[in-house]
Amino acid sequence: MKLTRLSYFAYVVTVTTLFQTAVFAAQQPGAGMTIKEDRLLETGRSLPLLDILSGGEISVSDSSVTEKPWSSKSLESKGKVQLVQYLAASFGAVRQNKPFTDALIEKHYTSDQLDTTIIVHMENTMSFAKGFVVDRMVKNKVKHQSINFVIDHNGVGLQRWGMKNKSFAVIVLDASGKVLFAKDGPLSEIEVESTIKLIEQQMM
Repeated sequence: MKLTRLSYFAYVVTVTTLFQTAVFAAQQPGAGMTIKEDRLLETGRSLPLLDILSGGEISVSDSSVTEKPWSSKSLESKGKVQLVQYLAASFGAVRQNKPFTDALIEKHYTSDQLDTTIIVHMENTMSFAKGFVVDRMVKNKVKHQSINFVIDHNGVGLQRWGMKNKSFAVIVLDASGKVLFAKDGPLSEIEVESTIKLIEQQMM
């Protein structure tokens, strides 16, 4: 199912208000930008291999819901600019990049223009809240089949990609899955503007 401009807007609002996790963010263009000093994510290269076996990608068919193992290798054949978000299942993570989320909503990009993968880790999520988070992800998947929702129950991506465990990290990839830019944490106003410009340039 393809997202129309209106449904895409509804998707963003739904995720941010009900699921309480942010939808999009990215980073100001700059050579060699990485999420941490150990340079696990480098521009021009594919992401370090991440296989999520506990949890995985949500799939909904009729009344059946499944979680199948997910691998970052799947990002290397999308054929369009991509946003990969790896974030904690907390409202605090949402607010880190709300300015970018708001700016992106105004653009109303469709799924034909932008491929989106949202990976939510449960590293610091209380047991009683995990069911709520998964339920919200499932409901959003039902409404928006073109969005890739992935659950990382054990937070394996935190170490594999070198991310902070209470943060919002977003990676911008080109059509072949190579890292263009990445950042973990709040974006400045300049970063918001330059990243949207970067995304649009990749759409041409």
